[in-house]
Amino acid sequence: MSTARTGWTAIAAVLVCTLSLLGGLAARADDVQDQKRRADRRIAALGQQLEGTNAALAKAYVNLERTRAAIPGAQQRVAQAQAALARAQQAQAQAEATEARAITAEDKARAHNEEVAQKLAVAQANEARAADKLKKSGRELASSQDALDAYAAEVFQGGAVTESQLGMVFGSTSPQDFADRLVMADTASAVASDTIDKLAAMTADNTATKSYLTSVRGEVAELKKQAEQALRAAEAASAAATRAREEAVVAKNNAVTATSNAAAAQAELESLNTKQTAYASDLRKQRTDEKAQLAAAEREAARLKAVLVERARLAKIAEQKRLAKLKAERDAKIRAERAKAAAAARRGSSYTPRIPAPVQGTTTPRNYLSYPAYGPTTSGFGMRWHPVLQKWMLHDGLDWGIGCGTPVYASAPGTVISAGWRQSGWGNQVLIDHGIHRGVDLVTSYNHLSSIVKWGGSVQRGQLIGYSGTTGYSTGCHLHFGVYEDGTPVNPRNWL
Repeated sequence: MSTARTGWTAIAAVLVCTLSLLGGLAARADDVQDQKRRADRRIAALGQQLEGTNAALAKAYVNLERTRAAIPGAQQRVAQAQAALARAQQAQAQAEATEARAITAEDKARAHNEEVAQKLAVAQANEARAADKLKKSGRELASSQDALDAYAAEVFQGGAVTESQLGMVFGSTSPQDFADRLVMADTASAVASDTIDKLAAMTADNTATKSYLTSVRGEVAELKKQAEQALRAAEAASAAATRAREEAVVAKNNAVTATSNAAAAQAELESLNTKQTAYASDLRKQRTDEKAQLAAAEREAARLKAVLVERARLAKIAEQKRLAKLKAERDAKIRAERAKAAAAARRGSSYTPRIPAPVQGTTTPRNYLSYPAYGPTTSGFGMRWHPVLQKWMLHDGLDWGIGCGTPVYASAPGTVISAGWRQSGWGNQVLIDHGIHRGVDLVTSYNHLSSIVKWGGSVQRGQLIGYSGTTGYSTGCHLHFGVYEDGTPVNPRNWL
């Protein structure tokens, strides 16, 4: 029993150590989970950072980042699974050792129980024989005592059949008769003496038998106690052995499960490593393609800028001519009015010339442009770091997170100067020239449209020109809205 208790104590100690270890692993698991949450947030933000990037490149990079974020967790799961496997194997070994000790203890307890049972059976047999012997000797002793008592009465008191010994001596009729009587008296005396000796021996033997019976009964009582204790010990040892067997089976099953879990965790990690290698290779290829496409996009952007700059130059010339014409017309009216005043003076009358207001350019309010659509701003105007190309790039507009198919409207009156697919990454794009405002030629762009409604001609403020989408270099449904001043992109908020 002490061996079984030691085994269970050892298992309890292992469990305590295991719980402590699991507590440490849980703390590290929290750290890894925090890292994963941060990585998930970073990956979610990549959609904004990669806006304007080839979709294939963005996908390859996001996939690579996801595997990078998943690998620490997978490594931790492998470590935890391997640690669990080691603990399970240790628990299995301890459980099997405990089982062996419990079986040994059970065998010893059963052997002791059988030994005590045999001793008890022998003692009980001895008790029965002693009791029988005592009973038999008691009867013999009583019978001998009765005979001796009768003889004594006859010797000293006489009787109807046998005379007393004095009667033998004094009642003789002749010397021979006396001699005969004397021999008979001696013989009777010898018989009586033998009977007394036998009675004494029987009494002594009876006393010894009683003492032995008392002793053997005490032994029987003690052996019965020992037998009860031995039986309980054997039953307890048997129960402990049964529990140990069950624990050994559970420990073995746990070890099998832990082995499977460790193998699965290792396979997951290896799969992630394989995917990461493939994604890294794909990313290198896509990065090379992206650089070529970016160069082409920059060339197209340069051509667009040249077109817009030229349009701005021509628009400014036209505006200057318009203003010059208006000024000339004003000057002519002023001269005519002054001539009328001079003629009136010569006639002796008065005339107040009507001088026209000075010629001024168009006055444009700060919020001249209306919002083409409404939604949360997902990316602002300005420089941002491209995580794949590893350089700062200008995000030349505002991104609004609106669902694909959302109506997009013209921000102000103007003329559609371009509508269609753009290889520069804008996908379906519409460009509207709004003319000269604040001294610059103002142009707005609507990009990544799923479809275009207005392909050319003049438009009014709020007129439907298309529907939002995710065409071109886009990582999700949204509208990229750009504003150009003389062909140079500026922050649209300066005009909204």
